[in-house]
Amino acid sequence: MRLMNWMLLTGVLIFGLAVYTPSFAQGSMETNKEEIELTRATIKLQKKQIVAKNMQLNSFEKDKFWAVYREYQDKMDTVNDRRVKLITGYADALKSGGLSDEKALDMLNEYLSYERMRLITKQSFVKRFQAVLSSRKVTRFFQLENKLEAIINFELAQKIPLVQ
Repeated sequence: MRLMNWMLLTGVLIFGLAVYTPSFAQGSMETNKEEIELTRATIKLQKKQIVAKNMQLNSFEKDKFWAVYREYQDKMDTVNDRRVKLITGYADALKSGGLSDEKALDMLNEYLSYERMRLITKQSFVKRFQAVLSSRKVTRFFQLENKLEAIINFELAQKIPLVQ
C-alpha cells in the first residue's frame, strides 16, 4: 500500500478514535454512545474502502468476496461490541473512583475472552474466504486486517490510562 494511503487511513482512524475512545476525565458515557456508534460506522466504511483498494479483486471474485466480508464484518462487530463495552465500563469505573481488585480482575478476564473471540472468529472465516479467493489473497486480506487493527490499538493504547 502506498505511503499516502496509509497516511490518509491513519488520519481518518485517529480522528475517528478521538470520538470512539471515551473521555476518561469527564462526562457520562451515555452522552457519548451515539458518537461512538457514528465513529464505528465511519471507521467501518473507511476500512471497507481500504480493503477494496488493496485486495485487487477480479470481477469473478468481487461479489463472492464481499458477501463473505459482510458476514465476517457482522461477526466482528458483535465481538467488538464487547470491546466498546469494556472500554466504556473502564472509563465509568475510573470516573466513579477507580477499580477494586475484583473489578480489575473481571475486566482482565473479559478482555482475554474478547481477544479469544476475535481469534476464533478470524479462524472460522479463513476457509470461507479460501472458498472464494486464492490463499495468497486471503493472507493479504488478513494482513490488511492486522495493519488496520494495529493502528486502532496504537491509538487506543495512547488514550486509555493504566490501572492505578
